[in-house]
Amino acid sequence: MAYLSETAEAGTYDLMSAIRDLAAKGGPGSWRQVISLVALFLGPQKLVPEEYYTYALYREDRGRAFIRDFISNRRMREFNGTLQMPARGADLGTMLDKLATEAVLARRGLPVSQTRAVYAPVGAQVPELPGLRTLRNAADLGAFLADPANLPVFGKPRADSYARGAAMIEGLAAADEVRFLNGRTVPIAGLAAEIVKDWGQGYLFQPFYQCAEGLRDHVGAAMASLRIVTLWTDNGIEPWYAVIRLPAKTAMHDGDSKDARVWGLVDLATGQVVKLRSLRDPHAGDLRHGNNDAVPFLGFTLPHWAQAVEICRAGHESFPSHGLIGWDVFLTDSGAILNEANASPGHLYQVAAQRPLLNPEMRPAYERARAFARKHGGGGGRF
Repeated sequence: MAYLSETAEAGTYDLMSAIRDLAAKGGPGSWRQVISLVALFLGPQKLVPEEYYTYALYREDRGRAFIRDFISNRRMREFNGTLQMPARGADLGTMLDKLATEAVLARRGLPVSQTRAVYAPVGAQVPELPGLRTLRNAADLGAFLADPANLPVFGKPRADSYARGAAMIEGLAAADEVRFLNGRTVPIAGLAAEIVKDWGQGYLFQPFYQCAEGLRDHVGAAMASLRIVTLWTDNGIEPWYAVIRLPAKTAMHDGDSKDARVWGLVDLATGQVVKLRSLRDPHAGDLRHGNNDAVPFLGFTLPHWAQAVEICRAGHESFPSHGLIGWDVFLTDSGAILNEANASPGHLYQVAAQRPLLNPEMRPAYERARAFARKHGGGGGRF
């Protein structure tokens, strides 16, 4: 039995159900949808079926300009790669290792998630970090998880994305079992064996960070991470956009879930939530609430906003070969902290804003970044 596969399973897409649901809600008929799906898949943007529904590309207001300026998932890595600058350093691979990234940011004195323990098989390299404990096998993992002094703790793979394999371990359910935040209990020996089997590149254990109190009222117990994307241009490091990702109400984190998730577009100047959208249901239109139906989240000003933007700017300085970085930031009671850095982020803006990434307001900053990248060995491609 798999204990850490829930997020990966939730990330699959049921195309036939999506076709039926859209037709039932008054959208295009099934055959018309199929024809559009094939045309978009074979077109220059190479869109996959899920994007047709997530971005409501069947709507009449999604014309040629929307498709032209849209960055599809199949083109995302190429798009992000145009802003890499190999002539500026040898750090291009660092962000593939969350622990190595943490070490770089910690050396700069930036507030960053502090890993308590890492599963690293014998022979795997582990950077020096204060208080970091290295677990080399399933027995080490079992002993760590069975000690109530180490719980609660958040576990995640050292080198993966989309929160696959992540779990919030709330505490012990019995001497040989742990309890996840969603109430599920799992055997410690089984969980340790699965980590060794499936996550040979390493697995991290970090504190159970929670949102700052006022934000937590809209989010719940699981952490809602803030994504801030920064660009390196001739003007220095510029924040490009910000989106907050709320976890599903029943989830342990803000990754893929079978339940509804809400993403919010954040105004860069003020930190205010200016638009809320359901990730999976474009029919829902603009929303007013997050995970608390009693209190509107739209218009809420995120805490520690200026600090959050500033630590992303400072963090970007540590990675001069990257013209674009997607930062995952936690807003806690004690301030903003950097959780992860993504060299090739999925651009959440397009869901939260319901606009293509390279719309007339967003494109100028990208062009500044591309012009800067051209001076340092990057900036190729046409978008």
